[in-house]
Order: sequence, then C-alpha cells, then structure tokens
Amino acid sequence: MAMNGAGQFREPTALDRTAPRVAHLVFDLIRGGSEGQCARVAMGLAQRGLPQRVAVFHRRGYFLEAVEAACGPVHEVAIRRVARFATLREIGRLAAWLRREHIDVLHAWDADAAIFGSFAARLAGTRFLTSRRDLGQIYPRWKMALMRRADRRAVRVVANAEAVRGHFVARGVPAGKIVVLPNLLDLEEQDRLAAVPFARAKELPVGRRLVVVNRLDPEKNVGLLVEALPLVRNEFPDAVLVVAGAGRDMPALRAQAAGLGVADAVCFLGEIHDVPALLPLCEIGALVPIRNEGLSNTILEYMAAGLPVLATDCGGNRELVRSGDTGVLLPMSAAPAEVAAAWLDLLRDRDQAEQMGRAGREQAVRHHAAPNVLARFERLYRQVFQGE
Repeated sequence: MAMNGAGQFREPTALDRTAPRVAHLVFDLIRGGSEGQCARVAMGLAQRGLPQRVAVFHRRGYFLEAVEAACGPVHEVAIRRVARFATLREIGRLAAWLRREHIDVLHAWDADAAIFGSFAARLAGTRFLTSRRDLGQIYPRWKMALMRRADRRAVRVVANAEAVRGHFVARGVPAGKIVVLPNLLDLEEQDRLAAVPFARAKELPVGRRLVVVNRLDPEKNVGLLVEALPLVRNEFPDAVLVVAGAGRDMPALRAQAAGLGVADAVCFLGEIHDVPALLPLCEIGALVPIRNEGLSNTILEYMAAGLPVLATDCGGNRELVRSGDTGVLLPMSAAPAEVAAAWLDLLRDRDQAEQMGRAGREQAVRHHAAPNVLARFERLYRQVFQGE
C-alpha cells in the first residue's frame, strides 16, 4: 500500500513486509456507528503509510469514495442470506481476495463481519480479529452463538469500552483476549463541518433545543424524552426537542408527541449527514438507551461540539458522561420526571451547562483524538502480525 503526494492510493510495485497488511470487513461505509469508525481507522492508518484494504457486504455509504481514494478498491462480499449456496461461494471469494491481497490481519468490525469473516480468514490462513462494540442484547440467539464461535477463533477481541469488555468477560471471553480501543473522534472534521451552516435550519422550532441523535429503535428509548418534554415546558415553554435519526419507532414517537400536546415542539429531522452543523444550534445533547449501548459516537460528537450531555447509565455512557462535570448521568430506569428534572437543571444554569460542555470537549480531545487512537490500533495490528 502506498500513497502519492496528494495522499491518494496507488498500487505498490513490491510488497512491504515491515508492516502488516490489514483488511477491514464491515457491513457498509455509512458515516455513523461501527461503519464510520472502521472507515476512519482504515483511512487514518493508510495516511500513516500502513497497508490497509476494506471489504463490505454492501458497497455504499458516506465514506465509500474517500476509503477507495485512501485504501484502494473496496471489495464487496455479496452475502444476503445465511443458509445459501451463494453464501459459501462468497466466503470462498473473500478468502481468495485475502490471499490475493496478501492480507496478514483481517479485522471484522460488526456481527456479520465476525460470523462470515471467521470462515474466510481460516480458509485464507489469515490472522483474525473480532469487535465487540455493543452489548449484543438485540441479536437473535443463533447470531449470538455464531458470534461466540468467531470470538473463540479470533486472536484478539477488540472492545470499544471497559463496560463492553466486562460484559463479555462475564460471559466467558478470556480477559486476556480482549483489548479496549476507544472510538476515534476526528476533531478536525467535526470542527470543519460545524462551521458550515445547517442546511435545514429553517425547519428547527424556535426555542431552547435539546437534541437526540440516534436510530429510532426501541433500545434507544427516545420516547422517554418526548414524555419528559411537557414537564419541562411547564417551566420553560420554549423548550423543544430535536430528533435526528430514522427507524421503526418514528410513527409511534410522532403519535406520542401529538397525544401529549407537544407535536409543535418536537422536530423529527429523519436521518441526516450533517450532524456537526446541527449541534451548534442546540444547547443540550441527549442519549437515553435502555440496553445494548457500547461507546457512543453520538455522545462524542456532542462533546466535540461543546454540549453538556444528558444520558442514561447504559453500556459505555458512564465512561464519557460524568455527572456534574460533562453532563448528567441518570439510571437506565429513570422515569420521565427524573429526566425532566435533569433537563431543567441544565436549562436553568447556562453557565454551568457551558462549563460542562467545555469539560466534555477537553475530555474528547484528551482521550479520543485521532492521532492517539490510531497509534493504539497500529500497535495492536503490529502485535498480532508478530504473533504477540
């Protein structure tokens, strides 16, 4: 893997065996979640001169062009069903691609990548890493069993939070096998995008805005914020809720807001790609899941934007949000009245809220800035390559 003067990928004329050739396998290349983290790590390490390739199940997403520019052509693994002859063929094709690209380490970033990547890595004779980036509480039993099998075959299991590590150690993964590497935050990208005017600013309700950015799925529990909003508006009639995200709960959440009489105070933006441009228009960032959370990219984006965070104590949230310092951390079982009380405290004392936002920004810079996180990934890949 080599880069030209403009930082673009070009095919090497000879293999460089001083560094491991790493391939990353992930669902697709959207901006958020594990997919976005995978893309940023692969591109970041390629820019450091380390050979990186990427394979996906769906050749699409926000980062597709940028990843191909930095890491070379993205290989598509066209697996669409588990129990199909075509699936076996695609596993064979992936193994052949690993051999052809002389891949030393295959890092699987999500559940499907771990399941199918484990078979391909074994066929290709490639060292294999899995990832545990959430608590695995939303997967069916058959998928959990296959993921456990992949973890057993892996040289290392990469977790993104101590909470995730502890969860899986308690479920039988050897403690010495799991390494914790935190999520990467590209502060330069965040600040650049935050300086661009938010394209849909006119759609936002006027008022003191709390924003929540996540999928609208049951485990994210956005309805808790909707239910707390009328209580907050009793004291602050201009308090509004901005919801950025799409998912199956959207119709129910709209109906809930209408039933509580706050439909005009809840703005459903759907899925957006310019989150950093939205956040400076808001006062508070919220994330209130009840299960499955790993280390939240959303909370890191709030912190980068200097927002105080209102969160539940789920998964890795406590590793980012310290009550009274970077925001407010509530129990997963918090009632709407408890959420409203915390929300009101942040609205009442703007100076304190702004101080929390500054502390969050400092914490994000200290622990999640790209150079530090990339160095840790590089060290891990070199250790696996060298058989340590």
